[in-house]
Amino acid sequence: MTGRGIALGTHLSSYAAAAAEIQVDKKSGRIVAKQMYGALDAGLAINPGFIENQISGMLVQATSRILKEEVTFSTSGVTSLDWRSYPILRFDEHPNVTPIVVQRLDQPSTGAGEEVSGPAAAAIANALFDATGVRLREYPLTPSRVLTALRNR
Repeated sequence: MTGRGIALGTHLSSYAAAAAEIQVDKKSGRIVAKQMYGALDAGLAINPGFIENQISGMLVQATSRILKEEVTFSTSGVTSLDWRSYPILRFDEHPNVTPIVVQRLDQPSTGAGEEVSGPAAAAIANALFDATGVRLREYPLTPSRVLTALRNR
């Protein structure tokens, strides 16, 4: 199954948007983010190339967080202490990314921090809903959570 999702966000006076194209394997529950788009309006972009790099990094990191990353705990503390127990997106799993800088020469520079991260994660969650009709409220969107949601649909 395939799905597309969009989301918007802001932080102080900068604005961001993201779109995601995903595939969902209904047998395994695995989600693959195929393409991510991120746009950032930070007013006057002093160094647009730097902002494109920032957006690209945010798209990949948000994909990793929404699909894989989860801190686990026992009664005495954190149990996810290595890369096996705290998985992150690997190079061969990352989506293609398209960064978009909204250049507004008539506006003051407002900053380009992590504005795209939230919308990118939300866009993937919205793409899952588009593909399956189910909305998950617990993250990350692990295969087991996706399969449970599909069964309970």
